[in-house]
Amino acid sequence: MIIILKNVLNFELKKTGLKATTPRIKIMEVLASTAYQDVHFSAEDIYKELIQMGENIGLASVYRVLTQFESAGIVKKHNFEESSV
Repeated sequence: MIIILKNVLNFELKKTGLKATTPRIKIMEVLASTAYQDVHFSAEDIYKELIQMGENIGLASVYRVLTQFESAGIVKKHNFEESSV
């Protein structure tokens, strides 16, 4: 199952013109794990999840990959304002 998921992720990345690097694949795995839930991750949330998975991917890399994913149409950026009550 893991090999199939990695092959799908590699294909999806290549389809958008992005090389299938380890950080990109790992971030896609985090995003794919909640694909059918109504969950919105921040870059920090993804970074924390990667740390829990034992991955050595920096926060700056997470931001960079998410920006690349946004440009490629893989993710959409949402700005959620916190209400000040």
